[in-house]
Order: sequence, then C-alpha cells, then structure tokens
Amino acid sequence: MSQLESAPGETAGPVPETVASSASRASRRRSRWLPRTIAIIVMAALTVAGVYGWRAFSRIRSAESELARASAILENAEPDLLIVDAAVQVQIEAVEPTQTAEAIDLAGTVGAKALQAVEVIDEVRGSLPEQKRPLADALRESAEARVEMMEIAPEILEADARAATAIPYADQAVVEIKAAEDLSAQAVAEFNKHTAASVKASDDLSIQAEGKLQAAQSLLASATASFPGADFSAFSGYVEAKVSLIALAKEIDALWLAGDIAGSNTKLEAYNARDAEIVAMAQSLPASVRDPIANAYNALTTEPSKRYNEARERARSAGERVAKLQDAARADTDQ
Repeated sequence: MSQLESAPGETAGPVPETVASSASRASRRRSRWLPRTIAIIVMAALTVAGVYGWRAFSRIRSAESELARASAILENAEPDLLIVDAAVQVQIEAVEPTQTAEAIDLAGTVGAKALQAVEVIDEVRGSLPEQKRPLADALRESAEARVEMMEIAPEILEADARAATAIPYADQAVVEIKAAEDLSAQAVAEFNKHTAASVKASDDLSIQAEGKLQAAQSLLASATASFPGADFSAFSGYVEAKVSLIALAKEIDALWLAGDIAGSNTKLEAYNARDAEIVAMAQSLPASVRDPIANAYNALTTEPSKRYNEARERARSAGERVAKLQDAARADTDQ
C-alpha cells in the first residue's frame, strides 16, 4: 500500500500541498483562457461585420457613381441628339442633303451612347439604395426612349433626303413644260400668219418646244429615280401627249411648206382635236408636281414619325422626372 492510500475504514488524510496547488493552478488557467476566447470570437465577428459593412457601403457608393456616369453619358450626348431631332423636324423643302447625312451618322452615335447608359443602369440598379431607384428608373426610361428615337430617325431622315433630292428635278420639269407650252403657243401664232417665213418659224419653235419636253421627261425620270415611290405618271403622260402633238404640228408645217395645203388642213383638224384632249388632260393633273413626292413621303414616314414622336414625348417626360429627382436630392444634401 502506498502512502496515499488509507487503511480500510479510515478516511484519507489531507491532500498534499503540491497536489492541491497543481489542481488550483490548472483551474485558474482555465478561467483565464475562456474570457480571452470569447473576446477573440467577438472581435472576429465584429471584424467580419465590418468587412461586410464596408463592402456593402463600397458597393452602394460604386453603384451611385455608375448611376452618375450613366446620367453624364446622356447629358454629353444631348447636343448631338438635338441636332438629329432638329433634322427630323425640318420641313422637306428646307432639307439639305449634307446636313441630313450628318444627322444620320449622329443618330447612330447618340443611340449607342443611350444604349450604354441603359446597360450601366441595369447593372447597378440592384445595388442602389431604395431612395435612388426612382432616379435610376427615370434615367433608364429617358435613355430607352432616346435609343428608340435614334433607331427611327434614320428612316425618316433618309426619306427626307430622297424627297429633297427629287423636288428640284420635279420643279425644273414643270419649268421646262411651261416653256414648251409657251413655244408651242408661239408656233401656232406663227403658223396662222400663213406665210412661208412664218410657217418656217413655226416649225423652228415646235422643234424648240420638243427639246423642252424631252428635258422635262428626263427630269421626271430623275425625280422618280431619286424617290422611287413618287408616281409622276400623270405628268409623264401629259408630256408624252404634248410631244405627240408637236410631232403632228411639224407634219402640218412640212405639208404646208411643200404646197400641200389640203393635206395640211386635214392634219390641222386632227391637231385641234388632239389639242383639246391635252387641255383636258392638263386640267386633271395634280395641283402640284410635288404632290407625288408628298404622297410617297407620307406613305413612308407616317408610321415612323408617329413612333418617333411618341418616343420623343417619353424622353421629354422622363427627362422632367430626372430633373425633379436630381433637384430634390441636391436640396436634401444642402440641408
């Protein structure tokens, strides 16, 4: 039996001091480490929370910065958008092809920038604080409307350019037709003098009138090529009828100069009947040679113009909301 064991029926003696001290120190070590562990865990938790908090704060600040960048993209594109819009709104008669071509190019650039703004907003909207989302939504609507405007604008502008190119050809064709009519009237007056010199002069005037009508035909063909949808058939038919009438007048002159007065008079009856038909044809012509251009232009642009103006109104309305929200945000910051 060792010294630490007790005899049967006896209680153990006092624990040696060295053993008691060891147990006490072990107990004290445990009591010192537990609070430290808790403190470390708390500090770690606070650190993690701080990291996540900082990341959330940084994400919000980054999203707000990107939203401001989207707004700046739209603002920087605004001058070019106004150029495109002015070109779309201009009257066809005032269209200048070089300016129209520039506006078509700008429409592509402005549309790309507006689309970029949409993409930026879509990417950051979920990270924005709740109070900033109405501004993001208004900016996005404004940008989307601008994208649509710039997609439609070239369709209208190209029709503008074609119409603007066709108009001078059509206008000049009318000038040539009127000149031919004046020359034909002079030819009739000369023929009615019934002298060899006057009939010869009549023939010369008819030839000049024929040249004017041929020029008118060429101009109408150019107008049609410039704007294929424009139907100049009524004017072309009138010009062809006038050409055929002049051909008949030249035959009459030739018969008279050859001494065949009877044959000349017979042709003259046919000439007068045909002339009456052509006068009636002239009365049924469109009021303006530009009418075919206007009809074709309206057919091409009525629907795109409607969609463009609707998008334009959405952009205007959204822009007003953006301005109000930005003003309110600045007022809150100043307080």
